[in-house]
Order: sequence, then structure tokens, then C-alpha cells
Amino acid sequence: MQLSQFRFSGLFFLEPGLDCYSGAVGVGGGIFLSPLLLFMGWAKTKQTAGVSAAFILVNSIAGIAGHLASVKFLPDAVYPWAFAAVVGGIIGSRLGSQRFVNATLYHLLAVVLVIAGAKLIFV
Repeated sequence: MQLSQFRFSGLFFLEPGLDCYSGAVGVGGGIFLSPLLLFMGWAKTKQTAGVSAAFILVNSIAGIAGHLASVKFLPDAVYPWAFAAVVGGIIGSRLGSQRFVNATLYHLLAVVLVIAGAKLIFV
């Protein structure tokens, strides 16, 4: 099932606002994108997980590129973290697409949102 052109264009116009807001509060934009896709009915649970993962990947690559452009080096700690992110992404995508039912994905999203909300309040 694909998103309709209207739904995609609505998201296209909302995304810059999400990016600005997420940058202002210091969290990734995927934390706002996922609930928006679900609550607006623009995507189903597994579609939302896939779109959000791709969105977060592109934003992460852009962030690393921006860092490289400004300071011309990456700290040594980035390599083990990148490896962990790739392994976690592979495991998570396999579990999300083949093992977990929609209710499990909803619960996991709720946990992530609570953690992000706590970060916004307490950090």
C-alpha cells in the first residue's frame, strides 16, 4: 500500500517545520514524524517505522556531513557508535518487519516517545 500523492505533499510542507522544531529542542525529527504519520492517518504502523528509519538515516548523514564541513574531522568514538547503529538497524528492521505485530510496534513507539519527552523536560 502506498501513500497517496496528497498525503505525501502534506508531509512535504510540514517537514521543514518539524526539522526546525526538532533542532530547536535538540532531538531528532523522527520523534515528531512518527506520531504525525500515525495520528494523521498518513501511514500504517510498519510504513511509519520504515519512513522514520529512512528519515533518521538521512538526517544523521546530513549532520555528519555538516560536522565534517565545519571541523574537518570525526572523533574516534563515532566509528563504534556507527557500527552499533548499523547492527541495531539491521536487527530492528528484521524484527519490525517480520516478527513484531503492530501492537508491539505501537508499544515500542510509546516507550521511545516517553524517553524523548523526559529528555525534553529534564535535560
